[in-house]
This record gives sequence, C-alpha cells and structure tokens, in this order.
Amino acid sequence: MAEPMGHPSPILDIRVTRAGDVLVVGVAGELDIDTIPEVRATIASGLVEHPSALVLDLSEVSFFSSAGLSLLLEVRSRVDTLAVVATGRAVLRPIQLTFLGPLLTVFDSVDDALASVASTRGVRRD
Repeated sequence: MAEPMGHPSPILDIRVTRAGDVLVVGVAGELDIDTIPEVRATIASGLVEHPSALVLDLSEVSFFSSAGLSLLLEVRSRVDTLAVVATGRAVLRPIQLTFLGPLLTVFDSVDDALASVASTRGVRRD
C-alpha cells in the first residue's frame, strides 16, 4: 500500500520535470490501486500551471494494473496533448490487450515524445 501523501512510497517513485512549457511526469515502480492516488495527485498538481502538454513516462514501471489503464484514460480526458512513454511489456501489453493503443500516443523515449508535442498547445483547464 502506498504511503500517505508527502511520504515516499517504497514501491513507487515519481519525478516531475519541465521541458519548456511541457510537464513531464516520470513514474517508476508499481502502478496499481494503492499507488494511483499519489500519481493522480502529482499530475493534478502539475496541471495547475497549465502546461502546453503532458508527457507521462512509464518506461520504468514494473507492474501496471487495470487501475493504471483507468488513470491513462482519466488523464487523456483532462489534457489536450498527452504523450505516453512506455517501453516495457508490463505497460505495453495491457494497453494492447485492452485496445487502448489507438486512443493513446505511445513513444519509446521521452525525447521522442517531447519532439512530437513541441508545437502542440493546450491543456484543458476543466
């Protein structure tokens, strides 16, 4: 189970950076029902600053549950420009099996994702 907000989780690491006006949230570890609230809160906090796009880096996620899939759909509905970075089977396989692939833009690296969103603008503020 994830630790309360403000305390690091032993199974999850979240990194927040900016590349210009693009918010980059990197997640490492296990993404499941217990850790999703921490990731959700981190993303929501970053969206307050109205970035032009969100890059969600899941390349270091070792476990990805259906709660992770729900989070992707939720985030996709909140932003106009979302790029997902996923390289491992733990994340890619559930996306493929649930047919979410066509709904998401998935990249092999943060650099590729940033290059793709460089000229895209607009995060919904609702």
